[in-house]
Amino acid sequence: MLGGSEGIGECFAHRIAAEGVNVVLVARRPEPLEATAAAVRAAHGVEVRTASVDLTANDMGSRLAGATHGLDVGLVVYNAGATHGIPRFLDGTVDDRLMLVRLNCVGPVRVAHHFGGHMAARGRGGMIFVTSMSAVAGAARTVTYSATKAFDLVLAEGLWAELGPQGVDVLALVAGATKTPAMASSGAHIGSEAFPGMEPDDVAREGLAHLGDGPTWVAGEGNRGAFDFLCTLPRVDVVNLMSQSVRTLYALPDGE
Repeated sequence: MLGGSEGIGECFAHRIAAEGVNVVLVARRPEPLEATAAAVRAAHGVEVRTASVDLTANDMGSRLAGATHGLDVGLVVYNAGATHGIPRFLDGTVDDRLMLVRLNCVGPVRVAHHFGGHMAARGRGGMIFVTSMSAVAGAARTVTYSATKAFDLVLAEGLWAELGPQGVDVLALVAGATKTPAMASSGAHIGSEAFPGMEPDDVAREGLAHLGDGPTWVAGEGNRGAFDFLCTLPRVDVVNLMSQSVRTLYALPDGE
């Protein structure tokens, strides 16, 4: 479970452990990681390992391999990749933008190659990549985030096509606005009429229930309707609508 210390990842951990499956939790900050691990152990009585790993670091692949060495990993959930506010693309440094590329693009490729190889050789397994409604199109104020989440979506779909015949289920799980600590800290106004938001446990529940229904599953009936509708529109309209959605979600003036 990558990005497993809070929010959707924490809910995935509890749901998987509730089935009697041991869990490895991976996140950058050790304190919330250990707190979540303790809660999962206490609630479900399974073995829970933790690995404090910076998923943007160059050694993340080798550290993950070391943390799971000797384990028969049957399911990988890549849930990391929250945005940090909505700066304009040219605000800040290029390294700020590249951090999201490392987290949301390089990280999933490394994880998919390592664990996917083991699963394909074994002839069974599953991988869930949590992406976002932002993947539908580019948008002002979420330029890099939207692009990286689109990468996750297409990566998972391609892996589904290649690895499915080898017994490996792969799912791109599209999450809309969700009531997570990361979204709250980004400044998003979730809970409004426009963005009521999903509970993170509902997103995790749908992801696990529809792992075999790839390549893509959009969590939430309303989100599925919006996703399908947006895919029918001309690209210029989709980009404008997604940009307007960002302004609404973050209570920015329409003139932005």
